[in-house]
Amino acid sequence: MKYVFVTSLFIISILSGIHPAYLNAQEQYQTQEQQTTGEETEGGQELVLTEKPLEIWTFIDDYRLITGKTLHLTVQVMWKLGVTVNLEDVDKIDLSPFRIESATIGERQIFDNEHDYLVITYTLTLPASVKEGLHSIPSFSLSYTNEIDKSEGKATSSPIVIKKVPMLVDGKVDKDVITIGDRINYTLTIRHEKNVNLIWESIEKLNFSPFEILKRDMEKETEGNIEKVMINYTLSLFELVGKKKTPEIPELIILYYAQPQSSQGATKTDNTQIETKEVKTTSIPIILNSLLKAVDVPLEGLKGPMYYSKKGLFLNGYLMLGLGIGLLLFLGVITLRSVSGRITPPSQIPLTETPRVALERLQHLITTFKYANTDRINKENIHNIDRALRTYLGALIGISNEISQSVTTTDFFNYDTQKRLTDEISTTARTVLKQIDTVVYGRQIKKEMVDKILQGIEEIIKQTSPMFAKH
Repeated sequence: MKYVFVTSLFIISILSGIHPAYLNAQEQYQTQEQQTTGEETEGGQELVLTEKPLEIWTFIDDYRLITGKTLHLTVQVMWKLGVTVNLEDVDKIDLSPFRIESATIGERQIFDNEHDYLVITYTLTLPASVKEGLHSIPSFSLSYTNEIDKSEGKATSSPIVIKKVPMLVDGKVDKDVITIGDRINYTLTIRHEKNVNLIWESIEKLNFSPFEILKRDMEKETEGNIEKVMINYTLSLFELVGKKKTPEIPELIILYYAQPQSSQGATKTDNTQIETKEVKTTSIPIILNSLLKAVDVPLEGLKGPMYYSKKGLFLNGYLMLGLGIGLLLFLGVITLRSVSGRITPPSQIPLTETPRVALERLQHLITTFKYANTDRINKENIHNIDRALRTYLGALIGISNEISQSVTTTDFFNYDTQKRLTDEISTTARTVLKQIDTVVYGRQIKKEMVDKILQGIEEIIKQTSPMFAKH
């Protein structure tokens, strides 16, 4: 019956004028965050395992913070077998001026038969009394004992600088793969201190070109000392100007000014002391589903409705529907006969993305990548490239996106049970993924390493693209 159901959906889609590619365009590409073990850093240059008995690595999810918002500090502790680490009171370390709201200690794990590792995640906040500006998450130490020679020592983490700001903006979409005419829900979230005044005229004139605004709703609420504004936009794209097939929701500029405070805490009214400032969102690339057309055919604007005569309506509507129903009944009879002699149901096939769609996303991220002056932006961009590369490789070997994003680099290619990737491709991909792990989880990103990664990905694309090219 499962076969009948799938077949029915396919035929009904055809009869209703719904192309299967349209259904594929509705998939929302999820970018789940993953915790990577120390094994994935093996082979890199920035974050390699040393001969030290104990090492501590720290990472954060954002370098900007506002009062009332939490910050997540991830601590990876790595030590050699035979070494005992004092983890007592690790959840009570002093990270002043930051306050620890909660601490999650992961399970101790072993890899490569030489090391143990543990992941600790701290949820941090800054008290409202802390002034705006730069603040440091201080370093901390863990002591250890080498049970082999009974030697003792300490390992110290590196401090991390965080900037407390009066306002944060964030823009998110519900999907980033569409067809012409699809609707996108874009949520603009603005959090600001109570002494911050938004310049609403700038918000009213936000430009989403080439996307058109179909609807706008706004919500306001107060979270402690923070004012929160959520503006929900319904956007759509009806036609493209030029040949650009990867439009993007542009960065949005929000203007504001902070009302200065007097020494007694009262708000000053001297307008000469008011300075207008701006905060920008990050642009979001949108992938147009090209499966509806050949790749080399330019995309067209959305056409208006088509009108049929009564004769045309009969031939294109009722007649086709009748033929479809008859075909369904025929297939149903055949399927019931085959199912009656079947003992075990077929195994489920994991959901995978289309390699061509995954490749388009990967190529877009590579071509638009620009080496920035800050490690945070570079890490974020490389992390997105890592996800896209894993999705592409997973689609080639036939595993779900969930699996491709969650497994370690070492275990990734164990899922290629049918050996769809050659040894040369697997070797190149394994090297590139490990290099990416090194950059994403390293303390510093060097341009030479990034260029090496991009060259490696280009080589992977060159080697794999003929696997699904149409001849």
